[in-house]
Amino acid sequence: MVFMFPILLASLRAIGVAVTVIVAGILATRFKVLTPPEHSCMSKLSMKVAMPALVFSRILYCNQCADRADCPRCAPFSEIIRSSWILFLLPLVVVGLGTSLGRAVAAVAEVPSDFRRGTICAVAFGNSTGMPVVLLTVVSQSMTAFGNGPIGHTDPLLHLPAYLMLYPVLQWGIGTWLLAPTADEEITLTIPPPCKGTLPRLCGAEEGFYYMGPARQALEHALVPPVLAALAGLLVALSPCRGILVDLAGQANDAPLEWLYDGIYKLGDAAVPLNLLILGSSLSQGADFEALPLRVGMAITVCKMVVMPLLMSLIVYGLIRLVDGKDPAMWLVALIVTCTPTANNVGIMAHLGGQKVESMATAIFIQYVFAPVLIAMSLTYFMWLLSSEWYLPASSV
Repeated sequence: MVFMFPILLASLRAIGVAVTVIVAGILATRFKVLTPPEHSCMSKLSMKVAMPALVFSRILYCNQCADRADCPRCAPFSEIIRSSWILFLLPLVVVGLGTSLGRAVAAVAEVPSDFRRGTICAVAFGNSTGMPVVLLTVVSQSMTAFGNGPIGHTDPLLHLPAYLMLYPVLQWGIGTWLLAPTADEEITLTIPPPCKGTLPRLCGAEEGFYYMGPARQALEHALVPPVLAALAGLLVALSPCRGILVDLAGQANDAPLEWLYDGIYKLGDAAVPLNLLILGSSLSQGADFEALPLRVGMAITVCKMVVMPLLMSLIVYGLIRLVDGKDPAMWLVALIVTCTPTANNVGIMAHLGGQKVESMATAIFIQYVFAPVLIAMSLTYFMWLLSSEWYLPASSV
């Protein structure tokens, strides 16, 4: 268990990166550099530009490292799906389990009625990009340095894109649908001018809220920009167009439209710090325990960062026995995506849906307070499981 200390450092490093940017958002708001109108503008910029760029570019990603002797090969997208197909489907399990646990928390913890849907999303949708990338990178490096862990012989980041194919579609589709205001709530948000024409809808609101029937409304809530970007990324990745945007053969960064992909990738890089700045702005007044009672925040934290990883470890135990001959690094990815705090962009969805941003920000704040300890415990637990032959038989390594 000599590698447990580096795992603790990995979790602290990941939290430290996030907290640094969050504090910058807090200070910017306190000194009125980031005002409410700018906060709203940044939220829309994140959802309509940065997050779609992040999702699209990460699906197509191929390491451009031709100058390195140990450069990993860029596998065709069909091969990625074949080798990590269980991770492609895993978001259905993770989101389904999280939604069920969120509903349980909403019922047991007597969550205020105006945050029950927010509670479900807070438990169901964890940070799946920035923090897992940092954790997987540092854990992999630590295992390689010590040379005695089951993850040291392969890079778990090669498996993460398989999980990120479907997850954004579920997160932004289901999450936006859950957090979007109902027809009654939409009417109270603004006073719309009279409608023209004969369509049975509420129209003309400045924010663009209107009602055109349940099916049309559900479709509009689901097909938000990040979801459309994920679907576009899947189509491009499965077609020859991927090789035009990304150099798959030589990995020398000289594909015909590599410059276009690099630009989209840079826009995607802005998503995580942008969301953390917005989260910091929301937390600038501190935790609001009037908006979200402490018991509810603690229930969300325990359910999201303790109960969910434990239950997923049992599910993965069963999956290992159904899917033989897979890289143990893949199972680390399957476990690690369940122990992170609520995704920062859930706060963006809550803001754009007219929900109580203070409640969501407080829920995320409480999770980050306990994250260093809880994530370190989860990572230690995961590595112990993957090091145990009763959990991961030698035949599966």
